[in-house]
Amino acid sequence: MRVIVVSTVVAVAFVAAVGVRAEPRLPEKVQAALESWLADRAPVEKATGIAAYVSFGDPGPAIEAFAGKVGRAPNDAPVSQDTLFQMGSTSKSFASAVILKLEAAGKLSLDDTIGRWLPEYSAWKDVSVRRLLNMSSGIPTYSETEAMSQIWAEEPNRTLSALDLVKLAYPSATNNLPPTAGYHYSNTNYILAGMIAAKAAGKSYRDLVHELLLKPLGLNSTFYEDGPYPAEVIARLAHGYFENPACTDYQPKECKVSWNQPILGRDMRTASTTWTQAAGGALSNARDVDRWMRAVFAGRVVPPKQQAEWLSLISLKTGAPIRDVSAADPGGFSLGLARAIHGPAGPLWFYEGVTLGYRTLYVWYSDENMMITLQTNSQPPEGTDKIGDAMAAVHDILKAEPTKTSP
Repeated sequence: MRVIVVSTVVAVAFVAAVGVRAEPRLPEKVQAALESWLADRAPVEKATGIAAYVSFGDPGPAIEAFAGKVGRAPNDAPVSQDTLFQMGSTSKSFASAVILKLEAAGKLSLDDTIGRWLPEYSAWKDVSVRRLLNMSSGIPTYSETEAMSQIWAEEPNRTLSALDLVKLAYPSATNNLPPTAGYHYSNTNYILAGMIAAKAAGKSYRDLVHELLLKPLGLNSTFYEDGPYPAEVIARLAHGYFENPACTDYQPKECKVSWNQPILGRDMRTASTTWTQAAGGALSNARDVDRWMRAVFAGRVVPPKQQAEWLSLISLKTGAPIRDVSAADPGGFSLGLARAIHGPAGPLWFYEGVTLGYRTLYVWYSDENMMITLQTNSQPPEGTDKIGDAMAAVHDILKAEPTKTSP
């Protein structure tokens, strides 16, 4: 693979690839697009750096580019190939992969219910694993609750278990969150899916991710822990800033002050990630996100039967199964993957994972055999997230000057 690495302080580097030649001016143009986006958006979105990885086929060539720094301190290092970001919900695909691999091994089925594997949650006993993964379960999300916000504010380093998280959403005499119908995004779904996977396999979800996904695919810059991360991993993690004053979903519509107000402006780099776990707790760099998602869409992670299940969509509008997105029904969700109509580019697989201080976005342009992954280090105010503009700018550059394969 030829990888072209560009940043303000990192020289252009080339790794030879047989028969493939990338236009020499593309890296500089991608670099300029990142710098332009950061200069324009940093005052609003409060990010300090951005990383991009673009691949053209598997193997490459590829372009890797960076702009800005890993944090706000004067001596903070530039974003580089070594920098990690939280993947957020892009790592929900790990949970889907683990479940599908276990199904292929005959240890469970997507049609199994919570009642079979986790009978202690009788209120949700008829919900299937499939409905957990495609967000049609009707189960509330723990991450929008006042209790969760209070933990972030008052106990940011607390190690939470999956049981702790589910308890925040489970109905009781003092906890009566509104159920939903059709498609509704709930992080509780994926915590439950991880618990089911662990019970079916007889080992922790953390170990399943490492043994079934990270090690076999050689994802050496991707990390998942269900407890604190090692110091050497945190040392590579960019600082991540929470800057979103919006009220949560479970606050009244007339809400003026968010439950998350106490953490506004906080650097979440060393805060516990155990509040997200199977719902989005992995760390990675853009290169590894690209490698992972290319493996997913190439069908190299699970057998064909499970691959078809993985890509089966429901409508975001109705929650009903659909063959594909369309102009009339432009948004779909499968098992931890999203698909939508993106203007003239047409239907695309993509996902943006957002945590308390980080964003990871990938878009798979299948017709062009191109994957673009971007990462940055803030959760910005609601309605101001324009990382998609950086994605569009990079894609426009590459579409105008595509890589060329020599005879």
